[in-house]
Amino acid sequence: MFAYTTEKLKLLLRKGRHIMVWGLLLSMLVGVLELGTPVEEAMQAGRNKLRSHAASGEIIIVGIDALAEEEIGEWPWSYDKLAHMIENLNKAGAKRIFFDFPTNARKSSSENAGFAKALKDSNAQVYLNARFDVTKAGGNVQNKIPPGIFRKHAKLVSNNFRSGPFKTVESLPYNVMVGDLPVDNIAAVIAGETDSPFSVFPIDYSIDVNTIPYISASDLLAENNLRDQIFGKDVIIGLNNTNLSQEYWILGKSYSVSVFISALGAETLRTGKPIEFGWLPILLIIYTATWFANKIKQKIIRRSSKLTFLATLFILPGIAESQGVFITILPALFYLTVFTVGSFWIRHSRSYKLRGTINEISGLPNLTALREFDMPGEYALIAARIQNFVEVATTLPANSEGAFVKQISNRLAFGTSGETLFQGDEGIFFWRVPTEQRDILADQLSALQAIFRNPVPVGDSRYDLDICFGIDVDSERSLSNRMSSALLAAQGAHESGEHWKFYDPSHQQETAWKLSMLGELDDAIDNGELWVAFQPKLDLRTNSITGAEALVRWTHPTKGDISPEDFVLAAEKHNRIHKLTEFVLSESLTLAHHFNASGIAFDIAVNLSSRLLDQPGLSEMIDRVFSGRTLSRTRLMLEVTETAAISSSDDAMQQLQAVRAMGIGISIDDYGTGFSTLDYLKKCPAGEVKIDRSFVSNLVHSNSDRIMVNSTIELAHSLGQVVVAEGVEDKQTLKALRDMKCDMVQGYLIGRPMQFPALQKFMQEFAGKNAA
Repeated sequence: MFAYTTEKLKLLLRKGRHIMVWGLLLSMLVGVLELGTPVEEAMQAGRNKLRSHAASGEIIIVGIDALAEEEIGEWPWSYDKLAHMIENLNKAGAKRIFFDFPTNARKSSSENAGFAKALKDSNAQVYLNARFDVTKAGGNVQNKIPPGIFRKHAKLVSNNFRSGPFKTVESLPYNVMVGDLPVDNIAAVIAGETDSPFSVFPIDYSIDVNTIPYISASDLLAENNLRDQIFGKDVIIGLNNTNLSQEYWILGKSYSVSVFISALGAETLRTGKPIEFGWLPILLIIYTATWFANKIKQKIIRRSSKLTFLATLFILPGIAESQGVFITILPALFYLTVFTVGSFWIRHSRSYKLRGTINEISGLPNLTALREFDMPGEYALIAARIQNFVEVATTLPANSEGAFVKQISNRLAFGTSGETLFQGDEGIFFWRVPTEQRDILADQLSALQAIFRNPVPVGDSRYDLDICFGIDVDSERSLSNRMSSALLAAQGAHESGEHWKFYDPSHQQETAWKLSMLGELDDAIDNGELWVAFQPKLDLRTNSITGAEALVRWTHPTKGDISPEDFVLAAEKHNRIHKLTEFVLSESLTLAHHFNASGIAFDIAVNLSSRLLDQPGLSEMIDRVFSGRTLSRTRLMLEVTETAAISSSDDAMQQLQAVRAMGIGISIDDYGTGFSTLDYLKKCPAGEVKIDRSFVSNLVHSNSDRIMVNSTIELAHSLGQVVVAEGVEDKQTLKALRDMKCDMVQGYLIGRPMQFPALQKFMQEFAGKNAA
C-alpha cells in the first residue's frame, strides 16, 4: 500500500507539471492574440491614477473648439485665419508651431498664397501635417500631403497612430511612410527623439492630460495678451471638437481627440525614450519561478512563494513604469492563475482520487489503481483468481467479507515479496514480480498453492478455496493487455487442471490481430502508417511516362507490411472502404497536381471498390477531394474490376455515369477475368480497358493468350477505348504489345510501385534516357 501511495504522489506531481506546460501555452496564446487587452488596460489605468503627475507645461495646445466655431465661424476656416494664427503665435514668441490636421491646397489661389507667405515669414519653425487615412470601404489608402507651395517654407510631421478595438491608443510610431515620404511623428519631433523605421513607443498616461496648457483658437485670433503663456514653448494646433475629430480613450481619464494624444506622446518622450518590455519576458520569468517553487516540499514556503509572485506582478509594473519601462503582465497573471488553480485542484483532488482507487471493503488498491501504477522496466505480472470466490462470499456472515479478503491477502503476501497487492472484483488479485525474481517464480507459486490447500477460517466457518495463477512476462505490451493476458492464463490453468500457467500469445495472436486490425485501420490513416505507392504507366504511342496507378500500402509499427489483400478486403466487408478510398484519392491527386503544375502531363489511376458503387455519395466524395485543387478532373481515372462492373446494379451503373459526367475517367480493370459482353462494353461509360496480367505475362508463349490480347485491343479501339496492359515484365512482351498497337503498359519492366520521391527521380531518369 505504501508503494502504491508513493507512485500515486509521483503521478500527481507529473500532472502538476502538465498543468504548468499547458498554462504556459495558453498564456502565450493570450499574449499573441492580445485577448486580455481590456483587462490589461484597466490595470494600466489604475496604475496611471496612482502615478498621476502634471505635464511639463512646455507644450501648449491651441484648440479649434466649439467656442472658436461659435465666435469665428464653422470649420473649415479660410487659410487667412490660419495664417493669422501663425502671425499671432510668432508675436507671442512661440518656439515651434505644429499642425495636427492636414492643410491641403484650397481653390482660392490668394488663400494659398497668403498662407504660404505666413509660413515663409514665421520666425518659429512651422510643421505641417502629412498623414494617410485608410477608408473603411475597400481599405484604400488616401495620402494627405501639403502642396509644394506650403512645403517650401515648412517641415512635415505626422499624427498617424493605431487604435485598439475600444478606441485606445497604447503607443505612437516614431515615424511613418506617407506615400513615398518618411515623416516623423509630432511627438518625436517635439522631444527630439528618433528611432528605426516603424518603431513605436508607449504613451505614459500617468501624465495628467488636464494639466497640459490649453488655449482656445478664439483667444489666439482675438489677439489677447498670450505672450506669458506661449513664449519659448512648442504649440500644437488641433481640432478639439467631437463633431470635427475622432475621439480616443485616454486610459484612466476620458475620451479626447488626437491633438491631446500627440501632446501626451511628446510629454512622454521629453523624459527619455520609454522601453516596451512586452509580455513574454515576464511570463517566462514567472514560469521559471513557479517551476522551482513547485519543487519545494514545505507547504508554507510553496504557498508563500505564489503570493509573492502575485504581489510582484501587481507592484513591479508601477515601479518599472516610473522608470520608463512598460510591462504587459496579463499573460503572466493568467499563467499564475492557471498554475495556482490547477495546483489547488490537484492537491485537493488527491484524497478523492485515492478513494476512487481503493477497494472500500478490503482497503487494498483496486484495478483502477493498478492501471495508474507506474511500473518501469521489465517485470512479470501475476494474476491470482479464486474460482469459487462468489460462491463463498454469498455464504459469509454479514460484514465479514473484509476479514475474508484479509485472510486471502495475508496468504498471498508470502509470495508477493513485499510488492503491492491489487484487488479486483470476484476474487481477482494482481501483483508484479521484478525480473531478478522470475527464476524462483515457479517455486513461489507452488508454495502459495500449498498454503491455500488449508481452508480459510472466517468466524466459525472454514472455506476451501480453488485458486490458480496466470503469468504474463511480456513487458513490451500495455498494462491493460497484460492484465487480460494474465487472467486468461489463470483461466487456462484452471481449465487444464494446473495450478499456474504462463500466457502463450501464439494461440491468440492471429485471432487478436484479425479482431484488432479493423480498429487499427481506422487510426492508421491519421498516424501515417498507411501510404500510397505509385506504379508508372508507359504510353507506347509517345514512349513517355504519362501516369501511374495508385496502390495503398500499410506499414504496421510492429507487424511490418500488411498485405493489401487482407486489409482492403476487410475494409470492404466491414464498411471501412469509404475513408480508405478518400485517403488514397487525396494522396494521388496531390501527386498528380505536383507533376501537372510543373508542366508534366500526368494522369493518376485509383482502384474503386464495388462497395462504393452500391452506396450513395461517390460523387460527393470526389467533389471533396478535388475541392481547393486546380487539377483538371480529366487527370483522374477510376478503375473498376470487370467482375464488379458486370455485377453492378442499375443504381451503380448510374453512379458510374454520373462520375463520367464529372470528367472523371472510368477504366475496366482485370479485363478478361469476367464475362463481359459486347453489349455491356457499349453501355459501360468506361474509356479504358485494362487487360489482366494473367493474359499479358504469357502472351509470348501462349498462342491463345496472344489472340485474346490482340482481339481485345482491336475491339476496344473499335469502341474508341484506350487499352492498358498490366504485368509487363520482359522486353519480348513489350515488343509484342507494341506490334499489337497497345496504347499503354505497366509492370515491373517499366517500374515497380514506389513512393512519391522515388517516382520523381524515376521520371527524371526516364526523361533523361529518352532525351539521350
